[in-house]
Amino acid sequence: MTPDEKKFAELLRELDDGPDRPARVDLATAIREARRRRRNRRTLTASVAGVAALAMVAVPLAVQAGRPAESGLAMTPGASTGANPPPSAGGSDNASRRPTPAAPSTCKVELLPVPHGYRKSLVTGGDSTGRYLLGRSYPNDSGSHPVIIWDGDRASEVQMPGNDQRLADISPSGVAVGVAYAGDRPQPYVVRSGKVTRLRGVTAGEATAISDDGRIVGARQVGERQLPVLWSGPDETAVDLPLPGPTWEGIAIGVDSDGTIVGKVQNGAGRVFQTAVWRSGGKPELLPLPQVTGGTADGVIPASFHGGWITGKAFRDKGSERQVYAVRYHLARGEYVPMPAEIMMYAGNGEGWMVGSIDHIDVGLLTDAGLVRLPDLDERTGRYGAIATSVSAGGRVIGGQLDTKPNLQDVEMRAVRWRCH
Repeated sequence: MTPDEKKFAELLRELDDGPDRPARVDLATAIREARRRRRNRRTLTASVAGVAALAMVAVPLAVQAGRPAESGLAMTPGASTGANPPPSAGGSDNASRRPTPAAPSTCKVELLPVPHGYRKSLVTGGDSTGRYLLGRSYPNDSGSHPVIIWDGDRASEVQMPGNDQRLADISPSGVAVGVAYAGDRPQPYVVRSGKVTRLRGVTAGEATAISDDGRIVGARQVGERQLPVLWSGPDETAVDLPLPGPTWEGIAIGVDSDGTIVGKVQNGAGRVFQTAVWRSGGKPELLPLPQVTGGTADGVIPASFHGGWITGKAFRDKGSERQVYAVRYHLARGEYVPMPAEIMMYAGNGEGWMVGSIDHIDVGLLTDAGLVRLPDLDERTGRYGAIATSVSAGGRVIGGQLDTKPNLQDVEMRAVRWRCH
């Protein structure tokens, strides 16, 4: 087995004690970060791995904003610990005026084709329309992983240089961005029409997201620090995004076509993460930390930014246990908005809907209308292991992977697509 697969098997074994046991891991984040956690160095995404490494308890979100919750998340718009007050409306406001589509109620799954017949593969991202999905395959146990771009049912393998190659995001026009490693140094790349190009102005770093009009964000690495950056186009040179102070660092995770950028920042290594918003190149605004069970969250890690919605995880330590809460923030309204059910969130879309893990091992789509469980290949909802890693606008196309073997000693991950209606 590859290192990714061994780690996935270990995580599934930890969850094999029965459904009444609290969830201990975020499977979606863990499989994404398994290889990087093996490195004896701090990486651009180590903060997410740190959350997954601690014991976790998923908490229900069926509460009302602004009210304390007996259990779950009480999301109060004005709650803050040293952060700026919620910003006024603006930034991605056009997206907030779009009517919300009807939520899907059923989904069907299909295996994605993989070049050269590689049987082990996974999905790492997708575009907002559902046309494109991104992934990588495992031809052997080496550190090199050919990346894949699916355009509908057509799969194209892309040869990126280096090791641990990964595409993170793709625009509706088919321009993808990601990272590959040269030794221990991450390198940012853009892929256009099958051509791989190194992004300019960054000696070490990664590209994490691209807007519909071609703006790219990510981070550059300077020693042990990570600094958020913006490329105004695939052929442009990276520029640093301003930070609240000289000791701050972080990474940009999403960008809209109006120029609004979202990232996660911290005041020095090892400090709590907060969500930062840059509007049209301005200074960063720190969003408030939400109120969760027991008080104010200890930190927030934004994961997705689409259509004015920021989705991610808030966490609060309770003794040796870390409780994790899926959260979403509506930028134009300046408030956290609760959802009707719990989920261990991985990715979100422009409606503020989420995909992630439920019941320890199942996966689902969570919309304002409720939770839709994603079926296995034989139409069951129970399975040996599954992860959902991307969701399109309207929740119509979801990308992820399934473990197709019951033997946890021989995990076989297969890239899949769920079509929902």
